[in-house]
This record gives sequence, C-alpha cells and structure tokens, in this order.
Amino acid sequence: MAHVYDLIIVGTGSVGAATGYYAAKQGLDVLEIDAHTPPHTEGSHHGETRIIRHAYGEGGAYVPMVLRAQELWNELATLTDRPIFERTGVLNAGPIDSEFLRTVRETADHYQLAVDEYDGTTVRELWPAWQLPADYQVLVERDAGVLFSENAIATYIELAKRSGADQSFDNRVLKIGSDAADNVVVTTEQGTFVGRRAVVTVGTWVKALVPDLPVQPTRKVFAWFEAAPELAAENGFPAYIIEDRDGTQFYGFPATNGTIKIGRHQDGQLIGKPGDRVPFGEIEGDDREVAPITEHFLRGVGALAYGASCTYDMSPDGDFIIDQAPGYSNVTIVTGLSGHGFKFASVLGEILAGEAAGKDIPFDLSPFRLNRF
Repeated sequence: MAHVYDLIIVGTGSVGAATGYYAAKQGLDVLEIDAHTPPHTEGSHHGETRIIRHAYGEGGAYVPMVLRAQELWNELATLTDRPIFERTGVLNAGPIDSEFLRTVRETADHYQLAVDEYDGTTVRELWPAWQLPADYQVLVERDAGVLFSENAIATYIELAKRSGADQSFDNRVLKIGSDAADNVVVTTEQGTFVGRRAVVTVGTWVKALVPDLPVQPTRKVFAWFEAAPELAAENGFPAYIIEDRDGTQFYGFPATNGTIKIGRHQDGQLIGKPGDRVPFGEIEGDDREVAPITEHFLRGVGALAYGASCTYDMSPDGDFIIDQAPGYSNVTIVTGLSGHGFKFASVLGEILAGEAAGKDIPFDLSPFRLNRF
C-alpha cells in the first residue's frame, strides 16, 4: 500500500517552500515536489530582491496578512545567517489624484502605520537624486523595506528538510487526481504519490494541472543599471514605487554593489507556454522598459548592466486567488499573485499549513475566492 502523506506540496517556490516548512514544523508528514531544484530561475522568485510594503495600495484586505508576513520574515531571519529582510523604508510617489496613493494613505491611517508625507519638492531636499514633480504626493513608509527572495526560499527549503519533510525536486508533476478513498493522487515523472491533502502553488503554469482558472501567464523583465553612490541603501536611499501620470507604476531598490534594480509593474507580453518566456533582451524594448523613471524621475542612474525575465500569473483583477481547486475538497490552490505576491509567501505558507493541520484561518480570505469572477 502506498505511503499516504498528510500534505503534498506541488510547486516549491515562494509559497510552496514556506508551506513546507510551517507544515513540517507542526509535525505533519509532508512531501515537497518541484520541477526544478529551488531556488531557481524558472518561476517568479528569482532576481535577488522583493519589496515588502504594509500600507498597501492594492487594498486593505491585504494588510492583516502582510503584517503577519512581516512578523514571519523577521522570525525567519533569526533562523539563518543569510540576509532575509532589510529595513530600507519604501517611498511611494504619484500624482495627487492617484488611487494607489489614496489607498496607501487610508490603510496607513486605519492600521496606524508609520508613514511620512511629503511633496515632490521636499523629497528633493531629503534625497537629491529624486526629481519628482512639485505636485507629486509622496508617502514614505519607514518600517517597510527589502526581502532577499532567493535567500528566503533556500532557508525555507533547508528548514523544511531539517523538520522532516520529504523532497522530490527536478521532478515534474504530470497530473493530479484522487483515489477511491478520496486521497489526492499526484502523478509525476518519477512516480506517483498519495496525500490526504495537497496544495498547488506552481505559479505561472497552474492551468496545466488545474485547467479552469482565470490566470494569464505574462512575461516581465527587470534590469540592473550602474548607479551613483547616493542611490545606495547604506547612504539612506529607500526602495520605491513611482507612479507616472498615466498610472504606470515603476518599482525599484536601493543600489548594491554599484548597481540599482528597477522594473515596471504593468504591461509585459502575454504568453502561452514556458518557451515564450525568452531571456531579457530578446524582445525589442526590453532595454527601454523603465526609461521613463530613469529619464524623468531619478538621476544618478547610468548604463544598463544586465537584465532578467520572469513571469507573472495574472488574475483578471490583479488580486490573489486562494481557494479550493474546482472539483476537489482537499486541494487548495494559491495563484493569480499578479506580480505582488512574494512578500506574502510567508503568511500564505502559514495559512496553508494551518489549513492542512485543521486549524482555523485567522484572516478573511473571501476577497480572494474564485466565486468573485
């Protein structure tokens, strides 16, 4: 008779790696599966860094989760010698009528988060590299900052194994089904595994396993540029979200090792298969993706050093999908993270592990259910 795991994790990237650790830590019999060996560059967790913000322009429903996520990242940092989080502050800037900035302000007020308010002129006095329009609104969240994404994945993977989780990496999942006892049956290139529950956290290509989901894979790029010393974290430069007057958002990080990483949140190329995610530079305009910020808003940014491509799993409304897989009562999916999910990986992992252990979920997940579509 096949061994029956308490929980099988299909896709051990950001959310899956966190789930594996928190589930194994609670004593569950856990199997982590991934088509590659995480951390890797085939999903959405590579590229060294991610921003974590608490005053959340995407909506107040996220704030309780991201505050818990920060607690968990801080805890993770105590369990490893790798850098996990750096409190750089996050500068949010945009036109005075920006809906994003309005929601940042509202969530900061509601949850009593430390946010300093400036205009474009004042910001130039504090950080001369910023050349923001005088009428721009600027909200600086002091306690926010930068997560080191690949370090976090590697730490979760190691801690899960140390806590007793089994791991089957470089092993592609072919299909998910169920047996007569209503266990989840996961068929892979290297064999079949059985679990009482499963979570599907495969990211971009989730529809290969769970077809009826409103998720659109999208190719995105980000790049590193030569940077002046004044743009470095050690000199007090923050991470940032800058909104152009047309609503386009650019994000970036303080410079490290002489380069600064910048990306654009919107747009990208809609793709249908993994081979469509071609490397940075193979699509015309990759090198000009963030030109508006480097030409108009931020001085001290030099020549392009290098870039990378990744994928977003976009939902129709840009909000997460956290729900049972259609047709299953014991398979949970987390997908549609839409380019702003990494910061939540820790808390989403805790939620999925708690669910597998039969615990109540201490968050309102109704805004993230499939029935909203």
